[in-house]
Amino acid sequence: MSATEKTHRSAIKHIGIGAAVTSAAIGAGMFALGDAAFRTACDVRSPLFIKSNKRAIEEIGEQLKQQDNDEQRDAVQWFQATRQSLTTYSEDGLRLHAWVLDPDRFDPKPHLYAICCHGFCGEPQEMARYALRYARMGCTVLLPALRAHERSQGRYVGMGYLDRRDVMRWINLVVRGDPDAQIILHGNSMGAAAVMLAAGEPDLPAQVKAVIEDSGFSGISNEMRYVTKSMLRLPRIVGLPMLGAMSVICRMHAGFGLTDGDCVRATSRIHVPMLCVHGTADQLVPHEFMDRIVSAYHGRHCLTLSVTGAGHTLSSAKDPDTYWRMVQSIVEEGLRIA
Repeated sequence: MSATEKTHRSAIKHIGIGAAVTSAAIGAGMFALGDAAFRTACDVRSPLFIKSNKRAIEEIGEQLKQQDNDEQRDAVQWFQATRQSLTTYSEDGLRLHAWVLDPDRFDPKPHLYAICCHGFCGEPQEMARYALRYARMGCTVLLPALRAHERSQGRYVGMGYLDRRDVMRWINLVVRGDPDAQIILHGNSMGAAAVMLAAGEPDLPAQVKAVIEDSGFSGISNEMRYVTKSMLRLPRIVGLPMLGAMSVICRMHAGFGLTDGDCVRATSRIHVPMLCVHGTADQLVPHEFMDRIVSAYHGRHCLTLSVTGAGHTLSSAKDPDTYWRMVQSIVEEGLRIA
């Protein structure tokens, strides 16, 4: 072998080693970014978790301020004065907690129930306004704390996917106590994803009569892509590999990947009447996600409500008359079909 050939082979070898080292470094960097994203979004025990972030807490506070009005204050007072504690266990052994509110002071209707699920980093009390409205319809209301929220156990946020089976536990608890139950599922944001995914389960009890989803995302993966692009402003070349790594890490630790929580696919299996609500000024979950959800629905009856100028989960505060008129309509449709 000539000296020139040896030089060429040596150069190629070094280039290959350099490429391998670079690829490994990039892979390690993406894995680290994916792990940080997972800890921020899902691991409530991590110092990176979003509720440990001062800015995030301030933004949540601003969100709550926009919901603050006489109805919300009255509802919170009623919630705190009348709530009753209830527990069950998830399929993977976590103790789940919910608050039960009876319609005794209103016009109770036998066998009518509403299960209302809060959003990401929220708690049952934020659903007090909705609970009070359903109680006035005559419903007994359950406000579950989603896993890893408030009093419910769990280290990892379920992003609606793990919560779908937890919602099913609450449904089955109601059905066991009242086989003639007629159940309305209502969820906001991540809670909307939870009720959509639950309603698409093959073992959904026939006692579930209607679904209301407010500001729900079309899928965990879609929402994470939106966050990385529009809110974190990460370039695609960084964002997509990071999310890929995050999905692998999420599956390793929490038992699900980002592609598992596909609300569009779940909606295609929902047969009960459904109401989809979204504000046009939602900066956390884009309004276009509602269009994807609605297009997948092939059930008996679907209503949509776009509230102009409403931010994330603020449609009921922005236009309460229209909001609750349509909720009443879908509930009556579900009970009529039953």
